[in-house]
Amino acid sequence: MDFSYSESHGDIKNLASEILGDHADPERLKKLEANGPYFDAELWHKLVESGIHSASFPTALGGMGMDYNATTLVAEVIGQTVVSIPYIPCIISTAMPLINSALNNKAVLNKLQGITSGEQLITTAFIEPGNEAPLDPRTEASPQGDSWVVNGNKHCVPYAADASSLMVTAVNNGQLWVGLVDTQQNGVSCVAQRCTANEPQYQVSLNQATATCVAEGDAAHALIEQSVAMTSAAYCAMAVGCADKMTRISGEYTSQREQFGVAIATFQAVAHRLADCYIDNECLKIITLKATSDVNNGDYSNDSILMAKAWCGDVLHRVSHAAQHVHGGMGIDRDYHLFRYCLWAKQLELTLGNSKQQIAALADRIEARYLTA
Repeated sequence: MDFSYSESHGDIKNLASEILGDHADPERLKKLEANGPYFDAELWHKLVESGIHSASFPTALGGMGMDYNATTLVAEVIGQTVVSIPYIPCIISTAMPLINSALNNKAVLNKLQGITSGEQLITTAFIEPGNEAPLDPRTEASPQGDSWVVNGNKHCVPYAADASSLMVTAVNNGQLWVGLVDTQQNGVSCVAQRCTANEPQYQVSLNQATATCVAEGDAAHALIEQSVAMTSAAYCAMAVGCADKMTRISGEYTSQREQFGVAIATFQAVAHRLADCYIDNECLKIITLKATSDVNNGDYSNDSILMAKAWCGDVLHRVSHAAQHVHGGMGIDRDYHLFRYCLWAKQLELTLGNSKQQIAALADRIEARYLTA
């Protein structure tokens, strides 16, 4: 079985590694973090200049015509560097699912072209206070003349204060509704929230906010299902990069840290702990390849996505703990770079549902498939 990527995929990953790596120096990140959560606009501009951010867009939209797999390779590099850019929420969660809608919706087409040029930034607003079900929102949308108005509250909206538009889920006459809401209007207000990995996230209040409808009913359900599947698989790819980097940092540290005159990496307990991390990483990588392959083929409800996200949570939890264990007290030092990866490990573990929630959802599917009369 050949799991290798094409040469063009390799070029995208190598270029992403070069650009993101040049901007992921711990001292640079420390300066950016000094004032709290931040959007690395300089790095985002570099990605826009290189065309990496829109590589999977059709050529008609200014992209390179690559597939979804190319985006997950960039997500993996983001996990290795833990830089603060809206690649997943803007490109994978929002833009990629909207591409089909652009064929018959001029407003969506203009937004996607704006993302390609770097003039637009769109993010998802699915989660609500006390409600983490993207397909069952409490926010309401109603027609008003030739437009729509939206009322409700969203939270944990990534990069909302930097975004030009939000892709919002709502309900209209009992049916799921998806629309685009421009942030620069009186009906939209953002309040900063604190999250585990210090990603800039916001609570967004929508009060008679003007919106453009993208999809309703079954079409809206399919759009959000695609967005959630793409996002889940991308977070798993990011987890692959994060877990790999934590293991490498731990291997490097234990090879240099000496006790009783020898490197602690030579101690059997330490070596076995990191060997377990390596095995975990390889298992996560394989199931993530299966999930991203299924998503790439348009299968947005495959069990592999739930399996990969379950492995994502478990592996990140174990590898993060092991990394802290072999580092001793050094692991939580803010002048040392491991803490960023551990924070992201916890956030990725919990985002879109932890491992137990994924397994429960998988069990429900199996029951419906085989036990329901």
